[in-house]
Amino acid sequence: MMLNFTNHPYGIWSDAQKEAAACYGEVVDMPFPQVDPTVTTAELRKMVDEYATRIEATNADVVMAAGEFTFLFMLVDRLLDDGVNVVCSCSTRETVETQQDDGTNIKNSRFVFKSFRPYERYGK
Repeated sequence: MMLNFTNHPYGIWSDAQKEAAACYGEVVDMPFPQVDPTVTTAELRKMVDEYATRIEATNADVVMAAGEFTFLFMLVDRLLDDGVNVVCSCSTRETVETQQDDGTNIKNSRFVFKSFRPYERYGK
């Protein structure tokens, strides 16, 4: 089973991403939390401990994780310490920027899934 710990529910994944995830069996969504930018490091650590416990209780074969960077970094570090297989979704970004009549620009990006990549520690 793959645990999708992001704010991108499985139901809106591209066919290519769903096909790549199929090797893990069922995909179960667990929404990534909103992380208040004013939380202290101690509060962040408490959140990490709570979510790591919930994630590990699912006994997922792999966790696909993406979200707010500091929380994500601490969580992935904790999960790797605990022997959990954690991956991220890799994609290419196709961007079109259009200048409006008033001089402002609108940028539209489309992300095209390419693969899952395991989180690994540098040098280990």
